[in-house]
Amino acid sequence: MAKLPDRSLPWPILWAGVELIAEAEGCKLTAYRDISGVWTIGWGQTGPDITAGLAWTQAEADADLCRTLTDLSVRVHALLRLPTAPRELAALVSLAYNIGIAAFARSTVLAAHNRGDKAAAAAAFALWNKATINGKKQVVQGLLLRRAREAEMYAASSSRVTGVGLSPDVAPVAPLAASPTALSGGASVAAGGLALAAQYSQDVAAVARSLAINPLLVCAVIAVVAGAIVLWRRWKQRREGVA
Repeated sequence: MAKLPDRSLPWPILWAGVELIAEAEGCKLTAYRDISGVWTIGWGQTGPDITAGLAWTQAEADADLCRTLTDLSVRVHALLRLPTAPRELAALVSLAYNIGIAAFARSTVLAAHNRGDKAAAAAAFALWNKATINGKKQVVQGLLLRRAREAEMYAASSSRVTGVGLSPDVAPVAPLAASPTALSGGASVAAGGLALAAQYSQDVAAVARSLAINPLLVCAVIAVVAGAIVLWRRWKQRREGVA
């Protein structure tokens, strides 16, 4: 059985979430370099004070994890715009603990959760499956497993979400061409482009006539370019493993 932190501490999230984080991170009481070369100690703690030769007791490691999760829970909760079930919060805190609060704040997981799209939020956990190793983003099996467990915990709060997070092979991220986010984003921006063109229709028409071009064609070009920009940005996010 994997080693777990002291359960009697005042944990700010469900114990199941603490277990998930602890089992994914593991605990080492002397500083070591993680797969990205970052000095780490305890239950995955990093920072400028973590350096070679540092050693903690088990009690220090457990207390540090509890303090960190307490602070992180407050920061995650401040970003939430809708009521959030305890299991959802635990899954979101686990993700934020692993990727950092700044990355979490701009993630598709958070965006989907805040608009009430629980299925999209659960599926988006899988996007965060890479780590920087030797200067390159690489898919890591341990992250695939962790994201699947987080998605399963998150989805357990909603009967509307099925088949998510049962294993790394369940509910894979859709190809970019079929991505709801990419498609909806492209459509939204394209619509915005058309609206902008309509707002300045006289100017567009004048320019088009001077060039002997159909004004409707100009509007279409604006929409296509806007949509292409969104799709390129989405492709770049996928390539970097950023939700």
